[in-house]
Amino acid sequence: MPRCRGRSIRSAPLQRSAHWRLNILPLNSGIESRSIDPTADADWKPMNREVNFITLADGRRLAYAEYGDPRGMPAIYCHGFPGTRLEARLFDAPARRFKVRVIAPDRNGLGLSDPKPGRQLLDWAADVEALADSLGIERFFLIGVSGGGPYATACAYRLAERLNGVTLVCPLGPLDQPALLDAMRWPARINFQSIRNTPLLSQLSFRFAVIPMVQLSPQWIYQIMLGIAPAPDAAVLGRTPVRSAITASIHETVRQGAAGVLQEMDLYTRPWGFDLAEVGVPIQLWHGTADETVPLLHGRTLAAGLADSDLRIVEGEGHFSLPIDHMDQIQQQLIADRLDQRTSA
Repeated sequence: MPRCRGRSIRSAPLQRSAHWRLNILPLNSGIESRSIDPTADADWKPMNREVNFITLADGRRLAYAEYGDPRGMPAIYCHGFPGTRLEARLFDAPARRFKVRVIAPDRNGLGLSDPKPGRQLLDWAADVEALADSLGIERFFLIGVSGGGPYATACAYRLAERLNGVTLVCPLGPLDQPALLDAMRWPARINFQSIRNTPLLSQLSFRFAVIPMVQLSPQWIYQIMLGIAPAPDAAVLGRTPVRSAITASIHETVRQGAAGVLQEMDLYTRPWGFDLAEVGVPIQLWHGTADETVPLLHGRTLAAGLADSDLRIVEGEGHFSLPIDHMDQIQQQLIADRLDQRTSA
């Protein structure tokens, strides 16, 4: 039976049962939260490891970037959508502070990674395992943000014995569940519905209109994001370092054209290929109450379905403000949980 445990940062345990753990965090929870502005650190500069490749057994190349402390605890980062390895640039400074080595691969057909025709969600776990093997990493953390949530969950299902911990931040839930798709904003809802119901129309639209426009000016889609963002997200998206990182990642998403983008969207709408209750590792989930991009219903649904989950609901935070302004707190808790597991073992 799924187990999702609960306690509140503000006071005594809020809710506890045999299968549910829930945390409600206020905006000022007493745990330090630092805004991510890499340029605020005098010694900040990228590790200059944003373009790396491994060759997989089938001959495909998998691209990845590295951020944070190169000698730190390894964490494989599953980027959102639209997004690529460059998205993790936002978390370089927090990773250095907590001595975490962030390894961020591009998914198939996005950024610099070769496409994989006919791929399924679970196929990503094999690529992640090959990446860890090639880097000589036996055990690692997993971080999945937004559209990276399904992929991180698939890795948790397939690679449980190699994981030190898993955290999902504002994760996208299974869009084959109508309630989760209906809860999303209308632009995303229409795009995902059309990719399933009128695929030819979607292909024509993306190949000849959307993708060329993004290739020409990634700032176009960024301005749309900023224009419809709730106040917590708008404040974050207005920062120059955030704008730079996200527009670079969006532009990299469409480097290879429409095929990888369309494949990614299609996969989100399909069944994930495994039962959430069969994921064999504890999973932390973080979701903001002001998230209008991937509403809180997604986090609640995942937490309820997983075998062992810890859902932390952060009051007043949105889809971008939560991971960007709270990554220190998220990493701190992920590492602390691992230490607790080792102590109790």
